[in-house]
Amino acid sequence: MKKAFSFLILVFLCGMFSARLSAELSMPHIFADHMVLQRNEAINLWGSASPKEKVTVELNGQKTSVRADASGKWYATLRPMEAGGPYTLIVKGEKERLAFDDVLLGEVWICSGQSNMEFRLHAAMNAEKEIADAENYSFLRSFNVKQEMSHRPLSDLQGEWRVCDSGSAGDFSAVGYFFARELYRKLGVPIGFINTSWGGTDIESWMSMDAIDKFPKYKRLQDRMRSSQFEEYVRRSDENRAKFVESMKAEPGISEKWYLPSYSKDDWKEVSVPGLWSEEGLVSLDGVVWQTCRFTLSENYIGKEAVLSLHVIDDDDITWINGQKIGETVGYDVRRLYSVPAGVLKESNEITLKISDYRGGGGLYGPANEIYLKVGDKTIPLSGKWKYKISASNSDFDFVEYGPNAYPSLLYNAMVNPLVGLSMRGVIWYQGENNTNRAKEYYHLFPAMINDWRKKWGKDFPFYWVQLANYMDAVEVPSESLWAQVREAQTQTLSLSHTGQAVIIDIGEAKDIHPKNKQEVGRRLALHALHNDYGFSDVVCESPMPKTVRRVQDKIAVQFDNVADGLIVKNKYGYLMSFAVAGNDGVYKWVQAKVAGKDRVVLSCPDVIDPVSVRYAWGDNPDDANLYNSVGLPATPFEIKIE
Repeated sequence: MKKAFSFLILVFLCGMFSARLSAELSMPHIFADHMVLQRNEAINLWGSASPKEKVTVELNGQKTSVRADASGKWYATLRPMEAGGPYTLIVKGEKERLAFDDVLLGEVWICSGQSNMEFRLHAAMNAEKEIADAENYSFLRSFNVKQEMSHRPLSDLQGEWRVCDSGSAGDFSAVGYFFARELYRKLGVPIGFINTSWGGTDIESWMSMDAIDKFPKYKRLQDRMRSSQFEEYVRRSDENRAKFVESMKAEPGISEKWYLPSYSKDDWKEVSVPGLWSEEGLVSLDGVVWQTCRFTLSENYIGKEAVLSLHVIDDDDITWINGQKIGETVGYDVRRLYSVPAGVLKESNEITLKISDYRGGGGLYGPANEIYLKVGDKTIPLSGKWKYKISASNSDFDFVEYGPNAYPSLLYNAMVNPLVGLSMRGVIWYQGENNTNRAKEYYHLFPAMINDWRKKWGKDFPFYWVQLANYMDAVEVPSESLWAQVREAQTQTLSLSHTGQAVIIDIGEAKDIHPKNKQEVGRRLALHALHNDYGFSDVVCESPMPKTVRRVQDKIAVQFDNVADGLIVKNKYGYLMSFAVAGNDGVYKWVQAKVAGKDRVVLSCPDVIDPVSVRYAWGDNPDDANLYNSVGLPATPFEIKIE
């Protein structure tokens, strides 16, 4: 009996030891059904198994075997293959087998940045038509990386590959989709685009800790992230944030029925609509804010059905008219069009919104003409002065927001590092809005990020980005601009090899930081890939840029590169706008300009003494910039010294 008992103990202990040594055969989530693998390049695959376990990988007639290392990690490489599919990727261990179906070989691009890259197709211009048309592009595949943060580099991320159709495309990155669609139309091969983006994020969040270490400014934050106490620090902060979130749920507005017209709003403060709270003095506020406005109707519109347009709201809203709930939406990028039933409207009316904002700017934003009530043949503008009252605020709670901008590298660690080593063609990038308040730093941070990503991948892959669009109010006199400085920093980063910039200074929206015309953004990015990476040498991809600036007698001559068949002016009278010249006093003045020949612009500036510098389209929103090359690409905004 003792021997039998001893044997059972031995078996049990051996089983425990074996369990510690064995591991489930697995691969990161980026390898899944419906994925696209990079054609014509060595295909890198990796995962986990038991230590020293033999792993065999098979795809499209190729087979290779490797052995996991002592920690159970394995890495395999398949020889380059032509575009094609669908195939099944088989991964076999000594006891387990993985199979991934509907695998395509084609072109793979990573799409990253902040909200304008995250911006979904369902919110883009002509969204309904574009989503219906997506049914024709099943060889496009998208992987939306789940938004996560980490103070340590992770080896896996969450998400899934989705086949493009009218049911899935609405959730795709709009820029990523239009970029991929343009490539597919020209190349005719499968295109996979991996969307790893997060709205309202700083570039520092997307840089690795190695890259950030080169910037002493961030040493304190880096030291804290590397501290063994960091997780406890975050835990305490998270507890206080949880209390804040509970306060949002328990805010008094609902229970006290602030949405009723009978509830007095005499002590509520004024706020401009449209406009983010961060632009209205409610800086750094997250929480719940109620906003309200009143309007009157003539007798013939009373009681009729109507449509209320509130454009977009950051983040979530519940909307009432005259105390009756007419709509509720979750999401900062979702268009608000609410139907107002018959019988709701009166002679004197009150619209009341409960707006919940979890991070970043909150409130109604976008073009003023998109805030209206339409009843019958009458459209009633609702932009202007509204009133507001705060019912829950983060300022009442002692916590540090552990958001994506709280520390550098949080998003790189969780949303980029797990992709390092993936065989892919290149990266497209749309970010910079969040760094405009620290524009000068962008001159150094942006190229440092690109260089570091390339170092991590071990290859000089193409990196193309979108220059910041025109945004906010135009100015009457030449002025300094942080947005213009970020654009200049982006342009200077073109000094790095195999880079390109899509200039969109002509398709932004003054009142909306998220311009809807993502079709043209994706197309202009694709021009760079087609020209530089796919052999379409006849495709013009670059915007006009100044080559030389010289004084010629009493004029200034600016010579441009990238003019294609010549410079053109988009103005029915032929007037060329948005040029300014400064003298030694540093004061810029608007000047007359005209195109002279194929690639030159001549400036007349009799009112500027000793001209030293020229600017073009320099401002937050240079809405009159109208210089293009012959293929319709707008000239790059610039500031340049006169030779």
